[in-house]
Amino acid sequence: MCNVVINNLGEMLWVPPAIYKSSCIIDVEFFPFDEQTCHLIFGSWTYNESEITLEFAQAEWVDLSEYAPSSIWDVMDAPASLVNKRSRIEFQVRIRRKTLFYTVVLIIPTVLMALLSMAVFFLPTDSTEKITLIISVLLSIVVFLLLVSKILPPTSSTIPLMAKYLLLTFVLNVITILVTVIIINVYFRAPTTHRMPSWVRIVFLRIMPIFLCMRRPMGARNEGKKKKKNGLTTFPGVGAFSTNPTMHHPQCPSAFEKSSLMPPGRSKESNPFYYPLSHQAIEAIEAIEYITQHLKKDEEYKMYRDDWKYVAMIIDRLMLYVFFGITFGGTVGILFSAPHVFETVDQKERLQRLIHLYKTGNV
Repeated sequence: MCNVVINNLGEMLWVPPAIYKSSCIIDVEFFPFDEQTCHLIFGSWTYNESEITLEFAQAEWVDLSEYAPSSIWDVMDAPASLVNKRSRIEFQVRIRRKTLFYTVVLIIPTVLMALLSMAVFFLPTDSTEKITLIISVLLSIVVFLLLVSKILPPTSSTIPLMAKYLLLTFVLNVITILVTVIIINVYFRAPTTHRMPSWVRIVFLRIMPIFLCMRRPMGARNEGKKKKKNGLTTFPGVGAFSTNPTMHHPQCPSAFEKSSLMPPGRSKESNPFYYPLSHQAIEAIEAIEYITQHLKKDEEYKMYRDDWKYVAMIIDRLMLYVFFGITFGGTVGILFSAPHVFETVDQKERLQRLIHLYKTGNV
């Protein structure tokens, strides 16, 4: 029970000691940068609009002189208005969520995870850690999605801003896993199992390195080409024999003798470069030729395999730029689409202003 204060003009003041609880429809589209407006309507249940008329005692604002500041919400404005033929009074409490907690706990870790997912394109393909890294980041994003679902009320009317960004990061990580699998497949290809098409060689070995500012070390390829011309030059003392066919096949007629360049009257006995070889020497030379051919094939195998590895490196670098652009654009486009991202609120100063409006009625 409480007393009613009556003055000499017949006015009565009745302040019942009660705490009113009201529900408010929340729009979580821009969470955690959202601003809500709660409508509180007071009126009589026993008298209709023809029997009661309400008026403001001082000003058309809520009295916030006894308000205790909240650690979650900032009060932006609290105007009031008379509705239903002045038989009811409606207060519109406009509040804005404080974003420091969600920025530190939710936004910054999510942005860092989105950037960390791109680090998979820096890892060497043969390190076997690319899939491990991206799967770990994917599991972290799933945990943050569950955290957002626990914080927000379940609603299907709109998708929260933070949920959109987490969903974008989740989809990018899934695509990154698929691209990484393709890169690993390309990296470990060999000429015995896959033949490189000409368009792949032109696009990824000639055109794309120019646009991606990549330069392939050409020392190994040039050295391989030199070896390919004459593999016997790598063995000391064998190069002289390789220039004369009669040294390899002494029982066959010499090509030099049959040539029209042979001066008349000269024979193989007068040729200073000709002398017979023993059977063991012939077998040794044939073995050296076999080893040389094997080394040439092995060198060609390594060169083609290195081409596939370089194609994988090109795809890695290309995907790094593509995913960086998508991640940066998505971060700016989604997080900065909220209307109050860069605005700061001085709650003490705003409360003083609202209290002054209530007491004076001057805007």
